[in-house]
Amino acid sequence: MVRVAAYIGRDSAMFCKRHKVKSSSCVPSVPHDLLMMSELVIPRFIFYLIQYLRDGYSEPESATDKDIQKTLQALEPQISFLEDLTKMGGAMRTVLTQVLTNQQYYKDLCCGSVESTDTKSHEKYLIALKGSGLAFPEEKPSAVSQEQGATSASPAQETAGANAASAPSDSSDEEDQDDQPSVGKRKRVKLSTSAKDQSIMDVLKHKCFLEELLFWTVKYEFPQKMVTFLLNMLPDQEYKIAFTKTFVQHYAFIMKTLKKSHESDTMSNRIVHISVQLFSNEELARQVTEECQLLDIMVTVLLYMMESCLIKSELQDEENSLHVVVNCGEALLKNNTYWPLVSDFINILSHQSVAKKFLEDHGLLVTWMNFVSFFQGMNLNKRELNEHVEFESQTYYAAFAAELEACAQPMWGLLSHCKVRETQEYTRNVVRYCLEALQDWFDAINFVDE
Repeated sequence: MVRVAAYIGRDSAMFCKRHKVKSSSCVPSVPHDLLMMSELVIPRFIFYLIQYLRDGYSEPESATDKDIQKTLQALEPQISFLEDLTKMGGAMRTVLTQVLTNQQYYKDLCCGSVESTDTKSHEKYLIALKGSGLAFPEEKPSAVSQEQGATSASPAQETAGANAASAPSDSSDEEDQDDQPSVGKRKRVKLSTSAKDQSIMDVLKHKCFLEELLFWTVKYEFPQKMVTFLLNMLPDQEYKIAFTKTFVQHYAFIMKTLKKSHESDTMSNRIVHISVQLFSNEELARQVTEECQLLDIMVTVLLYMMESCLIKSELQDEENSLHVVVNCGEALLKNNTYWPLVSDFINILSHQSVAKKFLEDHGLLVTWMNFVSFFQGMNLNKRELNEHVEFESQTYYAAFAAELEACAQPMWGLLSHCKVRETQEYTRNVVRYCLEALQDWFDAINFVDE
């Protein structure tokens, strides 16, 4: 394997447009016999790593930080070995990419005969997969939900209506009976009907080592050495495309795990450390937007995260109000847990080609307006006339940060692409949907124009 390090010339040619073609033609191909041993050993080695990750998994109720750390510490030499392989140059990274993305290797070793697959660890893997989709009800939804009616339709309903008026009403929501008459029925948000792959938000299905490896990386809350290995592979272009698609495939699951994490700050930094290297490339961002419905997933997950902390609005007629707002006292907002998702959203909207697709998709605009409406009238300052207030609420910072980061910055990003005559149609669309959302909001709070 050491001799393969001599073939690192292709790495320097990976990033320069002026020298890429010329340099690539001068790089000799690696003799096949040099890589034969690697191609035989590495699939088994990665399979062993995945088996260990499966065996070390415990249900969230019974798992402790100590158990997780014990599993990860035991795997440090193996992950370090993979990391060393990535430093041997382009030839070895090509072998690793082929192994990680080859569906047949995964099928033969992980889903093949009983002899090659540990039944107990496979059962643990299936248990871990159960909670990977947004459509899987892990906990009973809160009683607070958006009122269904003419004045305030659910985000899923409005999105479906904007994309296909004839879509069946029961295909985009799940009713959850909470026996709470004050706020109506909760609706589970799903992808807009324009999405090509509706199953993207459901329970995950893995077809290669890379997909399951990322799954366990998320489950174990992004251990640093695993993150380093996955990032060290990015100079291989084939791997970068495959990894970006896998990251998008797991995006909803990543944010769902982040939301429940006790170390959300550390996990947030590691998520963004990965995503910024994937979504900052406009060509790659556009590709996964078209092929993997990245925009649909991001907007839907944003909506999903905020729906978990909604309360009734106290604006105007509090008793009869149909409007709901985010609770700024919730950990999700107080701890800024949502910022990696918002940061990624702002990042991809900085690309003109991606922003154009967002502005052209009426369903996404409707869903986005529903999201923004959750922040209208949040964290009201109410004058207390009867009792002395001992401690002032600290939720004002959470409210300010949410309005700036989750609402204003994406808007500024979109606005930067709408400054020429050719984009005037996009501007009209956005203004039209803003006015409709504003009228819906007035109706929901029973606003009376005096």
